[in-house]
Amino acid sequence: MKISQNTTAAYHTFQSVRFFGSLDGLRALSILAVLWHHTIPLQDAVPIGQRGFLGVDLFFVISGFLIPTLLLRERERWGEISLAGFYWRRFLRIFPPYYLVLGIYAAIFLVLAQSGRAATYWQELPFYLTYTSNWIDADVFGIAWSLACEEQFYLLLPPLMILLSGRWLAVFGLFFLVLNQLVNFGVLDGLLAAVIPNAEHLEVLQATFTPIVLGVFLAFLMNKPQGYSLIRSILGYRWSVIIIAIALLVFLMMPNDDISGMHRLVIQMLLTLLVSAAVVREDNGFAGFLQLAPLRRLGRVSYGVYLYHLLVLDFSLRLISPDAPLSQALLLVTVIILSWLVAEASFRFMEKPLLRLRGRIGSHSA
Repeated sequence: MKISQNTTAAYHTFQSVRFFGSLDGLRALSILAVLWHHTIPLQDAVPIGQRGFLGVDLFFVISGFLIPTLLLRERERWGEISLAGFYWRRFLRIFPPYYLVLGIYAAIFLVLAQSGRAATYWQELPFYLTYTSNWIDADVFGIAWSLACEEQFYLLLPPLMILLSGRWLAVFGLFFLVLNQLVNFGVLDGLLAAVIPNAEHLEVLQATFTPIVLGVFLAFLMNKPQGYSLIRSILGYRWSVIIIAIALLVFLMMPNDDISGMHRLVIQMLLTLLVSAAVVREDNGFAGFLQLAPLRRLGRVSYGVYLYHLLVLDFSLRLISPDAPLSQALLLVTVIILSWLVAEASFRFMEKPLLRLRGRIGSHSA
């Protein structure tokens, strides 16, 4: 494929970008969707109102794109990937607030020792501590399933990038993607039910790792000039992101009680195209909105918002009873504001100081 000078220049610009301007805005929309899903009863909502959980799928696509992109650029710049540097950065970014939340729950249930949820929490705690709660039907800190999925992804991908050539890595990725779709389309339901207790209730088997894998494929594709040129030739128009967003809204509005199978796969593919169009050019058609300062800031601290929002929700429900539309709206706004404030405090006083230590291991880390 012959690449024009303009595309070559755009590719070099893309390779030099350290922070993709629209991705924090997409993270903000993701976390707002999740907060909506966990806060407001959805039984009578229009279809899109019942699908805030898909914000996690968008988080997965973004992570799947960003992590290998950073690792590929590290290898191109320094000739190798520093596993120590990568895991040190992930440790500082992820573990402290996560284990703080587990500690808060532990303190609550030490006080409320007679609570039925206390016994459940102590039973589930080993899975939370080891980031394996995606393989149980977790209750108290149920959202930890998605964090476990990401942690397992972080654990697996860098060594694979070191051990496997590009071709064999692609083969492994395709195999893993096909396996995920066999789960998504229900082909393996009987087998899973036989070997995994409560398999039908496991979030990981409903979402699967597909959006992460799609994000990884996007990262590898766009890292090559030919792949970037292909993406840019298809999605390199300012209005491309708008067309994709409209198509996504159409599929989110389709009435369907069970969106597994093709419905879920199409949504995940559209989310991947949305991320593609948002990063292939910084001045995409939604950039003005996605790069608004409040959205970018919310996206920046979205990890903390996600971690703390269930604790905030439990607290807020003691003050606000969501028995009417107005009180439901008030509850949602309260949860958003308080979760954001807690996340900001966590970021300023714990996460940000720890992130300054990132350079102490892996001097050529991305």
